[in-house]
Amino acid sequence: MRQSTLLCMNTFTPHLVTTEASRVRWADLAGRPHGDIDASGRSFVFLHGLTFDHRMWDPVLDALPANHPAVALDLPGHGGSPSLPRHNLEAVADAIHEAVRDAGLVAPIVVGHSIGGPIASIYAIKYPSAAIVTVDQPVPVEPFAHLIRSLEGELAPDSFPQTWEMFRASMHIERVPASTRPLLEAGEAATREQVLSYWAELLERTPEDLALWVDGQLAEARAAALPYLALRGHDVDPGERAFLDDRLPHAEIVVWPVGHHFPHLADPPRFATMLTGLAAGLPGVAPR
Repeated sequence: MRQSTLLCMNTFTPHLVTTEASRVRWADLAGRPHGDIDASGRSFVFLHGLTFDHRMWDPVLDALPANHPAVALDLPGHGGSPSLPRHNLEAVADAIHEAVRDAGLVAPIVVGHSIGGPIASIYAIKYPSAAIVTVDQPVPVEPFAHLIRSLEGELAPDSFPQTWEMFRASMHIERVPASTRPLLEAGEAATREQVLSYWAELLERTPEDLALWVDGQLAEARAAALPYLALRGHDVDPGERAFLDDRLPHAEIVVWPVGHHFPHLADPPRFATMLTGLAAGLPGVAPR
């Protein structure tokens, strides 16, 4: 596993135009398109974090060359996308696949922020994909699962706002550049129902069971030799580095020590360049 520490025009034809001018729809999911579907460059799918929407990727899409077709989607129950009956992560990945297929993208690089990271991994293991990119998402699930279970009593309707504010504060949105901070405004409207629907598996399954499930997912990604790139906004704990090195030794971790949860917004053009560099190294990767 490698680690490094470093500080267009939209030409898709949307199926349905929503009330927001920049948002279109594929299958049941809304989002923003980029580039020419017939271009030769590798395609991308962008998945935001819990409570946010596709707008967090706007500066990255703006910096991405037009020959790389892409969609930035609103996850189910976010932005312009309707909710699913259940938001277990595999069902969310299935809904994303319907949208990707409707958009005409083939074997994309799947990029996920925060909870979008494990969704990106699930998607890439299950459906044709070229690589996985995660943004500020630790891979070991057990510590976070234990934390959520320990706070279960604080997730009741009367105490949820204070509990969720603790998580919001840990993101340090105030450190995100002022020019891009408005792209995170959707997170200010988070609801208990939205959050708990995506955390249901953390509360319904034991942390040990979830850890075994993650191990299985990583084993499949390793067997498929899926390129895996992780961008983090702070130094990586040695335990997590050892965890990834053991299970996904070809993974690359890039650290931008920006001190907040949204490192891709610290320098969107640089992040776009990182993505196109990854894509440039994948001509021999066959669609799965």
